[in-house]
Amino acid sequence: MKLSIVINATPKATPLAADIPLQDAVALAGDVGFDGVELAIADPRDVDVANLTRMLEPYGLEVPALGTGAAYKEGLSLAHPDARNRKGAIERLKAHVDLGAVLGADVIVGLIRGKMSDGLPYDEAIKRIRDGLSELSAYAKPKNVRILLEPINRYEIDLLNTIEDAYAVASGLDDNVGLLIDTFHMNIEESSLTEPLRKAQDRVWHVHIADNIRWAPGFGCFDFQGVVSALWDIGYKGYLSAEMMHMPDYERAFKQTLKYMSPLIKAGQ
Repeated sequence: MKLSIVINATPKATPLAADIPLQDAVALAGDVGFDGVELAIADPRDVDVANLTRMLEPYGLEVPALGTGAAYKEGLSLAHPDARNRKGAIERLKAHVDLGAVLGADVIVGLIRGKMSDGLPYDEAIKRIRDGLSELSAYAKPKNVRILLEPINRYEIDLLNTIEDAYAVASGLDDNVGLLIDTFHMNIEESSLTEPLRKAQDRVWHVHIADNIRWAPGFGCFDFQGVVSALWDIGYKGYLSAEMMHMPDYERAFKQTLKYMSPLIKAGQ
C-alpha cells in the first residue's frame, strides 16, 4: 500500500484539502514523504498539465485519482432531473477521464452522481446513475482509466450510502468500474469496518482515510489498524489517500497522516 493526500489542483475544489497554492501543496507532500497526491479538480480544462508534471517530477509523486465533487456545486450530476445537467455532468467527467489518461489516474464519482433531493425518485435516480456510469466507463476503458464510485454518508447524500449499495451498482457494470472506500463515511454507515471490505474486495480500488472527527488519522478514535489489516487480507495494494479537515493546521495534518499511517502499513507487509 502507498500513501497519498488530497490537494486542490484548481482553487478551492474541495474544503477537505489544504487551502494553499498547488505548488506549495505538492512540495509539502513530497517533503513529508507521501507517495502520491490525489487531485481535487473543478474543471480539468483549467489544469496546466505541463506545469503540474514539472511540479510532481522532482518528488516522484504519482497521481492515483482525480476528485470531481466540485462540479456538483455547479449543478451538474448524473441523477439531475434536467437532461442538460446530466449531459453536462457526463461531459465534465469525460474531461476528467482525458486528464486521468495523461496522469495515470482513476476518476472518482462521488457527489457528482447526484441526490434524490434534486428531484428524482430513488429508482429513477439509480437508473440515471447506472446509465451515466455505463456511458462513462465505455469512454474510459479504451483510455485505460478506471471509474471509482464512492459510498457517501447519509448526512451528505441520500442514496448509495453503504459499501453494499455502491457495490451492487458497480459490480453490475463493466470491469473498469470499482469502488472508492472512505473511512469517514464507513464510520457513520457501516455496522462492521471489515466485513463490507471483504464482500466487495474485487472492486475495492482506492481508499480515502480520515479519522472519525474528519481530522488526520490518529487525532480521533477510528480503528485504522483493523481496516489496514483487512485491506492486506483482501490483497489490496493501492493507495490510502488522506481526505480530511486540515486541523489544527495543514502542516501538522500532512505530517500526522504519514507518521500515524506508515507504521500500520509496514506492519502488514
